Amino acid sequence: MQLQTFEELKLSGNLPTPAGVGMRILQLTRTEDFSAEEMGDAIRTDPSLTGRILKLANSASHSGLEPATTVSEAIMRLGSRTVRDLALAFSLVSERKAGTCKAFDYELYWTRSLARAVAAQTLYRVRQIGKPEEAYICGLLSEIGLLALASVYSEPYSELLCNEAGADMQLLVTVEREQFNIDHSEVGQCMLEDWGLPERFAEAIGAFTRDRRPRADITEIKDLTTTLRFATLIAEACVTDESTPAREFVRIGDGLEHLRDVLGLDDSGFQRFCDTCANEWAAWGESLDIPAERIRFSHVFNAIALAREVLERAGESVSPSAGGPAPVKAYLCPLRNPNGLPAERPSDAAAAVPALAGSAAVSVIPPTEERFNVLAIDDDPVSLRLLVRHMRNDGYQVEMARGGKEGLKAALRTTPDILVVDQEMPDIDGLEVVRSLRRTEAGASMFILLLTGNESEDMLVRAFDAGVDDFIAKPFIPRVMSARIKGGIRLAKLQRKTEFDKQTIMRQVAELGRLTRKLRAASLTDSLTELPNRRYAMKRLESEWAASQRSGRGVSVVMIDIDHFKSVNDTYGHDMGDFVLKETAAVLKGALREEDEVCRLGGEEFLVICRNTSTDDCCRVAARIRKAVEEHQIQQPAFDRGHVTISLGFAGSDLKFSSIAEMLKAADEAVYAAKNGGRNQARRYDAMDCVSDAGAPPVSRPRAA
Repeated sequence: MQLQTFEELKLSGNLPTPAGVGMRILQLTRTEDFSAEEMGDAIRTDPSLTGRILKLANSASHSGLEPATTVSEAIMRLGSRTVRDLALAFSLVSERKAGTCKAFDYELYWTRSLARAVAAQTLYRVRQIGKPEEAYICGLLSEIGLLALASVYSEPYSELLCNEAGADMQLLVTVEREQFNIDHSEVGQCMLEDWGLPERFAEAIGAFTRDRRPRADITEIKDLTTTLRFATLIAEACVTDESTPAREFVRIGDGLEHLRDVLGLDDSGFQRFCDTCANEWAAWGESLDIPAERIRFSHVFNAIALAREVLERAGESVSPSAGGPAPVKAYLCPLRNPNGLPAERPSDAAAAVPALAGSAAVSVIPPTEERFNVLAIDDDPVSLRLLVRHMRNDGYQVEMARGGKEGLKAALRTTPDILVVDQEMPDIDGLEVVRSLRRTEAGASMFILLLTGNESEDMLVRAFDAGVDDFIAKPFIPRVMSARIKGGIRLAKLQRKTEFDKQTIMRQVAELGRLTRKLRAASLTDSLTELPNRRYAMKRLESEWAASQRSGRGVSVVMIDIDHFKSVNDTYGHDMGDFVLKETAAVLKGALREEDEVCRLGGEEFLVICRNTSTDDCCRVAARIRKAVEEHQIQQPAFDRGHVTISLGFAGSDLKFSSIAEMLKAADEAVYAAKNGGRNQARRYDAMDCVSDAGAPPVSRPRAA
């Protein structure tokens, strides 16, 4: 069900996906026998990606070695698989852009993801657990499922974040599964597996996103999941500001003290460790163009101490909580209502720290008038100011950049609708800027106007080959410049309309898929007990039977019948009978192993499907289930029996049945034997001995004539 839902999310076309070089690498490395040389050639086409991989290859974990200067050396040092995973992660970051989920803070998402990545890498390096680069990748991508759901279901996810579910990660996961038939933890795991990242990455990230809290009894960091949990505490500390509530400071402080004890550091040593993480975060933020301020953790610890004083004065508990529940509020954009006042939010009893009081609310209400952004790039300050003044006089919102390098960086950061770029610049010429932009998703849709003093036929052919949409001669005539830009605006309007229509269609497709999944789930769910129904049971059993036939691993079934259930209905009424069914279903579900699944076949009959289980193992499962139901007290004063019992029959594929039907019939016959033997017992369909919990003998296998 999870994989099917994920495939439907992929069809929406809105999942975060590596683009450009990242997509090329993804295609090259779909199989394990990919060529490191081909991958290196693909990486070398992107200078910024090359630089970032070399930076990691030359990190402190490889001190003592000569600095790597080529991609080939980085691959030899880190391993081709690690470099491949890094390239995918970096290309995903490079293609990031703000989405349409108004309540989701995209910028803070990437800022905190980067902080987590750097902290995880540093923890791995300090504790010498494994490859720090792997911890960096997992830290960067560990919450990609949140971003995916915000991208695919922008409007319903925005509403979800603004209600009570947006205040608690555990509740958020539950509500996601109810609304979308999948949660962000499962989406993240599926995405990593789909990209071909190691299975241990997906498993660690899945465990982390299901529970972000480092357990209080942890005394050592030995695995990736624990690393991510502690790294998240450092990341949360890095992004605190004057609007962070006092209770949040205290929660983070408790978690950091736990980490300090685990690392065995004194206060000054732990502060140096945290400052190292913060400094690397800021350096990587500059490299990846992700907001990351240079902070000193002495200020953070002072704020934590002040927050404790605030809560103590307010009479609130400040007892340690080992990190406490991880909130999702950090990704919730401050919304405003149309009159400009802050919109109502779920209440937060914790007051802000007085010395840091303030607000950084950001309006997400779209302007009533459509605005188009223009970026002007020129190395000549006089010509640049003149160009910008004329465009601003025409009412355009214009930014400027000096030179090709600064202009390319500004274009990727701001993604303007119109780009006006000079051809001749000393660092990077205009045509190279255009070529670089056209290789990116953001630059593919820009209207690019080239300023040139060379109108030769050869130059113009090269300009249009590079990706220029139009050109204007220097020195430019203001009226002609305005006319050319108006032409670009018309195209930008058309692109916006096309994109709006596309997003509308995608939202409708996503909503239709969500409703289809709900209907499908309803068709496979028993409405009374909320267990899977007979239809689901048969489909699931067919799948497990086929897998068992291929792999040779066993599959077993347990048929269950509630004893004397007709008398429950006759004596206490059908309402009480329904209550007993629901109570029994809950007990059955709670008594199973994680890999087992219980379904309601109808009436008082249930079926348990046990994967990778022999008949001998199934005997113990059946005994545990029988005991759990017998010991469970049904809390209804009118039900003076207090509890019910069940009769069970079980059989497994290791008894050499020829079909599912034959195995089910055998288990059913064993149930009848249990009932005839006095009920409240488990019987095995087999001639071999099996001591059931009730001490009943096994059912004899019918012999062939």
